[in-house]
Amino acid sequence: MAEAAFSEARKNNNLMARIQNVLPIACISSLVLGFALGGFLADLGEADWISSIVGFFDVVGTMWINAIRMTVIPLIVPLLIAAIAGSESSRSAGTIGVQTLVAFILLSVCYAGVAALSAKGMFSGLTLDQSVTDKLRASVHAAEVPTGDASVTTWFKNLIPINPIKAAADGTMLSLMIFAIAFGFASLAAPADARHQIVTACRTISSVMLVLVQGVLLVAPLGIFALTLVVGTKLGGAAFSALGYLISVQVGAAFIVSLGLIAIMVIWGNLASSKVFIGMINPTSVALGTSSSLSALPAMIETSRDTWRLPERVYGFVLPFAVSTFKPSTAYAWVFSTYFLSILYGISFGPMELAFAATYAALLNATVPGIPGGGMIAVAPLLLALGLPLEGLAILFAINPITDRTATAINVLSNLAVAAMLAAVQRQAFTEGSAV
Repeated sequence: MAEAAFSEARKNNNLMARIQNVLPIACISSLVLGFALGGFLADLGEADWISSIVGFFDVVGTMWINAIRMTVIPLIVPLLIAAIAGSESSRSAGTIGVQTLVAFILLSVCYAGVAALSAKGMFSGLTLDQSVTDKLRASVHAAEVPTGDASVTTWFKNLIPINPIKAAADGTMLSLMIFAIAFGFASLAAPADARHQIVTACRTISSVMLVLVQGVLLVAPLGIFALTLVVGTKLGGAAFSALGYLISVQVGAAFIVSLGLIAIMVIWGNLASSKVFIGMINPTSVALGTSSSLSALPAMIETSRDTWRLPERVYGFVLPFAVSTFKPSTAYAWVFSTYFLSILYGISFGPMELAFAATYAALLNATVPGIPGGGMIAVAPLLLALGLPLEGLAILFAINPITDRTATAINVLSNLAVAAMLAAVQRQAFTEGSAV
């Protein structure tokens, strides 16, 4: 009986391993196929049967996103608490927090600085036909632009959750993370028995949730295909012909940044290049398919834990904290976007304006609201300060379904790179401490 059960479990593990090997290829194929089929349907027109197909896949894609979001809060809150409460001391947990903050500030400054220095060269080949410019300006009033209060004062006022349960229900992740971090540090001061029970309970919940997450990720190819098909039908070919240059700059910048992040993971993260490529496929596929770093968090955790074997105390803190706080890709995206709008509207944009845009983007990317089009809200004060018309938001929002996907992939890779680097730092510190 026991041997039969063991044999059955081994078969299940082998099957799961084979599925995991095929899953990355299936995700990438689904991404390409979804965009291609969506563009094909868009070219056919607006027949009722096409609307029915798009509506069906919209439901499928939304259901898959909801299934991922269902697991996020019960996964990351216990994981973050366990990572802090399970640390050797509050000093150890605080060190990881400071290192994470410094790492992301440096990344953002680097992204924004390079974008400011290269913007003029990147857009040197841009020539706008007058008719195209007129069409883009005419479309400003037709496009739907997100609205909301993105002021820094409002952001700080909402930082501390009045009711953590309500924050969880509303999905205000940063406020919830602050509560989880505070709870974790408070647990360090609790009696040893109580602290042990908290850590054990949180790790148990996280382990069970990871099993559920694996089940959701098994149907990722279907979810990604559905989402990209819907986006493809909405964009068609018009957006590419009018805004192709800006799209190519943003996508090209994301590709270059991704190469740099891969090099960081190999050199400073002490990871084999093969492991880096294998580990990044699932998280980036989810990011490209969903435009949501939050949705890619379970895949990031799975990569850090199972593929790269990073310490839980590192990835358990860095990844949830980073996903809910930092959007480093906006550091270069905002610089390129504002420079493009200055060309489009014929507004002078010299070194001082570029430097201001880079500083704003580097320091305030953490204020991006965690809602669709949130980056469009947060960049509004920058446009006003630079004398650019707010109507330009509509143009940025029109290409957001494409550029936001590559930007999200960069956010995901940035999170993984910081986790890998800090894990290497922790291992080195532990080795030096043991030698002493």
